[in-house]
Amino acid sequence: MKYFINPELKRSTKVILILNIIFLLITMWILKIDHDNLKKGYIKSLGAVVSKIDEKNPELEKDVIPLMTKEVADAETKKGELILKQYGLDDNLENNLFPYVKDIAYENNFAIIDVFIISTIIFLILNYMQYGYFYKRIRNITEAAKKVIEGKYEVWIDEDKEGDFGKLALSFNSMRGIIRNNIYELKKEKQFLVDILSDISHQLKTPLSSMIIYNDILLNKELTNKQKNTFLINNKNQLYRMNWLIKSILRLARIDANAIEFSMENKSLNETVEDSIEALKGKADENGIKINLIDNGDIYLVHDTSWLQEALINIIKNAIEHNKKGGKIDIEISENPIYTRIVIEDNGEGISEEDLPNIFKRFYRAKGSKKSESVGIGLALSKSIIEAHGGIIEARSKVKCGTKFIITFIKNGREN
Repeated sequence: MKYFINPELKRSTKVILILNIIFLLITMWILKIDHDNLKKGYIKSLGAVVSKIDEKNPELEKDVIPLMTKEVADAETKKGELILKQYGLDDNLENNLFPYVKDIAYENNFAIIDVFIISTIIFLILNYMQYGYFYKRIRNITEAAKKVIEGKYEVWIDEDKEGDFGKLALSFNSMRGIIRNNIYELKKEKQFLVDILSDISHQLKTPLSSMIIYNDILLNKELTNKQKNTFLINNKNQLYRMNWLIKSILRLARIDANAIEFSMENKSLNETVEDSIEALKGKADENGIKINLIDNGDIYLVHDTSWLQEALINIIKNAIEHNKKGGKIDIEISENPIYTRIVIEDNGEGISEEDLPNIFKRFYRAKGSKKSESVGIGLALSKSIIEAHGGIIEARSKVKCGTKFIITFIKNGREN
C-alpha cells in the first residue's frame, strides 16, 4: 500500500475501477439482450410445437401450456429427453441446427468481440497516456541532469506533488545544490593553491635574487675576509628570512584551509598575553620600548594557547617595529557579560587612512613603510588565527599618534 502515496497510481486506479464498472454494466446489458432474444426464440419454438399439438389433439392444449412456465418433474423431463433423442435431438447436436440459438450465439459473439476491441483500444490509449506522462517527467529529470553535468546549476525541477516523483525531484534539487557547492569549493581550493604558489614564488623572488648577487660577488670579485663574511652573513639572513617566510605562508594557508585542529581549552588569557610579551621583551628593550600590561583580574577564554600567542606576538611585534625610541605599548585585557577583549595600543608612527583598510591583507606593505624586510604577512596571519577562534580584530590609527588593535571574542557559551 506504500505505493498509493503516488497521485499517479491513485488516479490510474480510479480510472481502471470506473472503466471496469462501465464494462461490467455493458456486459450485463448485452447478456440481458441475449436473454431476451433467447426467451423470444424459446417462445417461438414452443409456439410451433403447441400449434402442431393443437392441430392434432386440441384437447391437450390445456395440459401442454402450463408446462412452459412452471417447473417440470424430473421423470417427465427424462422421458421427454428420451423421446427427443430418438430423433437425434440431444446436447451434442450443433448449435447451427437450432435456428434461434444460432442467431443469438452469433450476435453474442460479435457483441463480445466489439466490447473486447473497444476496451482494448481504451486501455491502450490510457496506457500510452499514462506512460507518456511518466516518461515525460523522467525526460525532464534527464535533461536537468545533463544541464548539471554541463555546469548549468540554475536548473530546478518544480515538483510540488506528494509521492515518489516529488521525493525524486526533491533529492535531485538537493543533489544539484551539493554538486554546485562541491564544484565551487573545488574551484576555490584550486584558486587557493594557485594563490599560495604565486605568493610563495613572489615573496621568494627578492631574497633569492639577493643571494644570487651575493654569490656572484663572492665567486667573481676579489674580496677581503671581512667583506666575504659580510656577504655570507647577508646570505644567512636571507636564508633565515626565506625559512620564516615559507613557514608563515604555510601556517596561514593551513588556517585558511581549515586544515588545523586547534587544541581549544578554557585557560587563563592573562597568562597567554604575558607569555607573548615575554617572548618580545628582548626586542622591546633593544628598541627602548616599554610594554605595559593593564590587568583587570584573571580572565579565562576557550582558546589554543600556542596559536593565540603567535597572533598576539605578531601584533605586538608590529607595534614595536613601527614605534619610536622610548615609545610605549599598552595592552589591556577586559571582559563583560557579552564579550572578552584585548586592546593593544602604541604611540608610534601610526597608519594612514589610505593604508588602514589593507593592513590585514597578505603581503600588503604600506606605501610609506621604511621597513624593507617587512613582507606584510604577520597581521594577515594574526587575523586568520583570531577569526579561527571566533574572534574579531579591528584597527584604529592616526598618523604620528599611534595605532590601536582591538581583539574581541563574543561570549557564546564556550566559556565556563
